[in-house]
Amino acid sequence: MMKLICIVKRLPELSYEEFLDHWCYQHADLIKKYADVLGINRYVQSQSIESREIQSQMTSLRNMTDFDFDGIAELWYPSLEIHLNSRNTLEGAQALEEIIADEKRFIDLSRSRMWYSCEYTVL
Repeated sequence: MMKLICIVKRLPELSYEEFLDHWCYQHADLIKKYADVLGINRYVQSQSIESREIQSQMTSLRNMTDFDFDGIAELWYPSLEIHLNSRNTLEGAQALEEIIADEKRFIDLSRSRMWYSCEYTVL
């Protein structure tokens, strides 16, 4: 099982509420629409908590750097090969193009991050 983690920052002209509305509804619907085409087994959105003060206190307690982002998207795939090969079909390429075009409507891609990982469950 392979997972893609996207740490996202909203476009500066959007309020947090506008960002969430687009992400949770329009964008989530696109992911659901193309999940089979792109080989996505699971999709989870994690939204930042409302209190930046609590976040700052917790990172300070651990001597960590506070990072201001708006959410995390996690996408699970059966394998890296399935993830990559799905893009090589016409249907997959078109799906990915539509998803990326939508991301540009609400995510500041230059300030967001992506990370590929394999899960190791401890508990």
